[in-house]
Amino acid sequence: GTATITVTGKGNYTGTATGTYTIGRKSIESATVSTIAKQTYTGSAICPMISVTLDGKTLVAGTDYSVSYSNNVNASQTATVVVTGMNNYTGKVSKTFTIQAASISNATIEKITDCTYDDGNAIKPEPTVSVNGVDLVKDTDYTLSYSNNTNIGTATITITGMGKYVGTK
Repeated sequence: GTATITVTGKGNYTGTATGTYTIGRKSIESATVSTIAKQTYTGSAICPMISVTLDGKTLVAGTDYSVSYSNNVNASQTATVVVTGMNNYTGKVSKTFTIQAASISNATIEKITDCTYDDGNAIKPEPTVSVNGVDLVKDTDYTLSYSNNTNIGTATITITGMGKYVGTK
């Protein structure tokens, strides 16, 4: 905004003089955005909390700055948070963070019903696999491999993550 200064004479000086000057918004381009730890893929937009400091002062989200995110859904890409100054602040500063693949070891597998011997043919039931309530897609999110699935007994299905998922179950 605009401020006013008034100078009043003293001693050998009399009278007053008045002037104005402008107080501009402060740039946040040199602000520090807190470090963002690696995030894990969830299937939804990931918006980690941040803190922003400028000249030793912690700024207030929604008052001093707004936050936006980009590329913050998928694993294996660089996600970005952009802090934009508002009210008394201007400018932008950004910070990147990593979204890592989710572990398939935490997957929920729909119970596979018991199968019947098929004259020595391999039996390959396909389970429903989900992580954090999201149904995964075979050959996009995981692959299946089978063992001991020809003869009577207990067979094993191994689910191996791919794409946005890592690990096995």
